[in-house]
Amino acid sequence: MQILIAGITGNIGQHAASYALSKNHVVRGLGRSPSKLAESISLALESFVTSSSYYDIAALDRAVAGVDAIICAYGGMPELHLDAQLLLLRAAERAGVRRFLAAGWNYDWRGLQLGEEPVYDAAMMFHQQVALTSGIRPCHIFSGMLAEVFFGVEGQDGFTPEHGGVWDPVGKRMEVWGSGEEEWCFTTEEDAGKWGVEVVTAAGAEEGGFVSVCSWRTSMREIKERYERVSGGTVGWKVLGDLEQLRELASQGRKLGLRRFWEWHRHVFMEHCVSGVWNLKDVANERFPNVRATSMEDFVRQVL
Repeated sequence: MQILIAGITGNIGQHAASYALSKNHVVRGLGRSPSKLAESISLALESFVTSSSYYDIAALDRAVAGVDAIICAYGGMPELHLDAQLLLLRAAERAGVRRFLAAGWNYDWRGLQLGEEPVYDAAMMFHQQVALTSGIRPCHIFSGMLAEVFFGVEGQDGFTPEHGGVWDPVGKRMEVWGSGEEEWCFTTEEDAGKWGVEVVTAAGAEEGGFVSVCSWRTSMREIKERYERVSGGTVGWKVLGDLEQLRELASQGRKLGLRRFWEWHRHVFMEHCVSGVWNLKDVANERFPNVRATSMEDFVRQVL
């Protein structure tokens, strides 16, 4: 199968490309900076279409021409998940491509209302707009928290305590809300890329739909214990408050309005994680036996 990976130079995009090539698919890349690709991927591509921006229509049309499936691996910015992805989908319509994997690899937003967690609004609006206006039925992957983001791997710092998150990758400490026993779902970027390829190439992918997968489920307390066991070190631990206190912070933050959502959305995100509102249901790893999910212990060994 010939697969276009839009956003191929990103972490998940490169993992998806490596896996697709290993499965003898023909892979084409779309992005702004081909120099960011690993050489092993770059040399194996059918081609790389360089775009000047996400609204480079001519580049989009060149990229989708003749492919069988599209994986959208755009980053998590709202303008990419909505504006950019719609433009890519319209190009797919013009080219007659039916298999389209939407950008995602996140928590299950289907139970949310617009404005409740603005980070996911763009994904929700994309899905609704496509359902109303397109013959393409995209596939969506829900995979929980990306492990590399949580643990701050390779310079990612968006989920440290300083940013309203949990894990301090430098001080090896955790700041948690709730009891610490609540279950979270995690997926590595490598597993995410592999599952993306499996989903978009599966029988019936042109019918679209939703699938939940994850590398492992665990609580914050278990993360502390497992990390200590694998690393031989000690992980600091601080409880910031209970769920009701977290909800109050989230409620106060919402009053700042959508224009300032980056200042407060992390408390809303944490509220949903701790309350279990969007923990993944009907996880379907078994549908994709070619992918062996990474364990937390193996992941920690890789990043130590």
